[in-house]
Amino acid sequence: MNGVLTSPTTNDIKQHRRSVSLNPRDAKAHALLGLALLKDGQLDEGIACLRRALELNPKLRDLRGLLAAALFECGRNEEAADAYRQALRFEDEAELHRGLANSLVRLKRAQEAEPSARRAVELAPRSIPALLCLASTLHGQGNFEDTAAVFRQVLALDPEQVDAQFDLGEMLHRLNRHDEAVDCYRAVVALRPGHVNAHRHMGLSHRHLRQNDAAIACLERAAELVPDNVGVLCDLGATLQMNGNLDKAAPILRKALALDPTSEHALRALAHTAFSMGEWEEAVALSRRLLDMCPAPETHSMLLFILSHCCLDADELTREHFGFGERWEAEWRTQWQPHPNDRDPMRQLRVGFVSADLYNHAVSHFIAPLFQSLKDNPAVALYIYYNNTIDDETSRGMRANVAVWRPIADLDDDAAERLIRADAIDILIDLSGHSARNRLPLFARKPAPVQATYIGYGGTTGMRSMDYILCDQFLVPEGRYDDQFSEQIVRLPSGALFLPDLGAPPVNDLPALKNGYLTFGSFHRASKLSRGVIAHWAKLLHAVPDSRMLLGGLQSGIDDRLIDWFELEGIPRERLLLRPRAPVHEYLKQHYDVDVCLSPFPYTGSTTIGHALWMGVPTLAAIGPTNPSHAAAVFMVHLGLGSFITEDDDTYVKLGIFLAQNTQTLALMRASMRQRLQDSILGYPDVAAAGLELGLRKMWQRWCNGQEPAPLQVRLSELVPASE
Repeated sequence: MNGVLTSPTTNDIKQHRRSVSLNPRDAKAHALLGLALLKDGQLDEGIACLRRALELNPKLRDLRGLLAAALFECGRNEEAADAYRQALRFEDEAELHRGLANSLVRLKRAQEAEPSARRAVELAPRSIPALLCLASTLHGQGNFEDTAAVFRQVLALDPEQVDAQFDLGEMLHRLNRHDEAVDCYRAVVALRPGHVNAHRHMGLSHRHLRQNDAAIACLERAAELVPDNVGVLCDLGATLQMNGNLDKAAPILRKALALDPTSEHALRALAHTAFSMGEWEEAVALSRRLLDMCPAPETHSMLLFILSHCCLDADELTREHFGFGERWEAEWRTQWQPHPNDRDPMRQLRVGFVSADLYNHAVSHFIAPLFQSLKDNPAVALYIYYNNTIDDETSRGMRANVAVWRPIADLDDDAAERLIRADAIDILIDLSGHSARNRLPLFARKPAPVQATYIGYGGTTGMRSMDYILCDQFLVPEGRYDDQFSEQIVRLPSGALFLPDLGAPPVNDLPALKNGYLTFGSFHRASKLSRGVIAHWAKLLHAVPDSRMLLGGLQSGIDDRLIDWFELEGIPRERLLLRPRAPVHEYLKQHYDVDVCLSPFPYTGSTTIGHALWMGVPTLAAIGPTNPSHAAAVFMVHLGLGSFITEDDDTYVKLGIFLAQNTQTLALMRASMRQRLQDSILGYPDVAAAGLELGLRKMWQRWCNGQEPAPLQVRLSELVPASE
């Protein structure tokens, strides 16, 4: 059984059978036959013979360990565990403890296995198999820190244990210690250059570190080793997509999908890539296919996010969003638990925020100033439930401005709900909507008595458990989009903040005065652009025939596509100015070449428009029947520039012509734009924070009074202290 005996011949087994036949109550004869059968791979009959031998003579203790090992080899894990326990009654041996622990790990009873695994290591501290067994029990309990420590012990005994080196890398990856994980994978590759998973996982760790070039190099090497491995191709394609190499990503992901049409990874990554390239029809089709194949809230949210960028039918977009709530929330409505929160309408409120974007992300640029303004406000205590592992200067700054910061990326919805209820949160606020890494299924459980969505998404969640949506008064003008929301609308005096980049370059003179022609521009991400958007802009360029169009923030694979789209609309390449993605200062300086920015539709922008305004550049925008199209209006209306917003194509073109004919007015506007922005409430976080606080208080008071959620308005005049 352990390789000591040579393999038995057929004659040997026949001889042992004859001995058993002649002496049926001879335990030794049964034992010898059992061992011969085990050696011959006839495990089930061999196990039966050993059992019979022990029945005849329980004193044959050495057989118990062999029986246990045979049961383990057969996958009869419960029986193996019992056999190992029987053997351990007679002998406290490392091998037996290891066998028991391994059997229990197979049974997914890792916690029960740990004492045996630790005893095996005590008895044989330099035994690599014993240490690996202990690592397995710790890993089975999700104790990755201690698992990593055990793998380090193994490597100290034998640095060339390639599997242990790789597994250590996996543990460090799970612990988000990606620098150390990369070192482990690099050591594996040094010992075994063809180790595909080491190249692959090293690439994924580099990706987590945002070392995208290194990540791509590792994943390309893995793809060279296994060119038809769907998982490797998906990882490579997705990493290229994240890095902006869309033209390279798309064919790789299409190959992966051709190899495995049922690959969720390939479908998801290709849908993201098509979306990023402005190929909305393909992105929607792939997302619907993904949802049909892998029905889950996150895949449904992905579809809705894409639809919000391209659907011009308000009824269809609303129906699709409301369908999310019916599909994923309905089962929880009957399971909502009561909330014992103290119904004092004026006490300090515990306000929780759930988000994965509390790092250097657009959402943080809006919410971080509010946290800072509310930090010392006795009316509210802020609790953060952070659904990400990225830790940067922005996230650390926000952590310092809130009462409690709780990571929940590794918590399932059950655990997260228990945590929120234990914190006695009064109002829970979602900052993601249907964007990536949202926790809307957590909100479906109704862990807090009052729930709202805010900032992170251009539209409704479609959920009844989401009582309110908090928004700027100009984002959802009263009566215009109300029926597109499952939530009750809370209109705030300021729901859009803009704090300029401290290193922004100064505003320059209007370039049209020097050029003699108007230059339109767009710095929006390519996923907001499409054939329809380009066709719309082309009408304007035809109407102002000497104008130019600057396209900034471009990714690889996008520029040629946009050039083609413009040429199909009769706009030649020489009228287009292309600018790559750039660091913030350079990106802002690219506005030096732009007179008027254009906003895409139906999903417009906020931060991009704010940056343009700070550089003196107004945005001409078309709004439409769906609420996501109205975001562009917020900044412009707050600055008294509502005339730059239209919902009529003819008026849009006429506005462009008017601006081209009135460059002196544009020049004066450019020179005064920063002051105009500074004089507006957009640059005053304290105003936005006060409005938010009062909105939360009104929502809370309705709950305290036993009233259903209802539309609410917070007016600027309400924020002025009574003494004034």
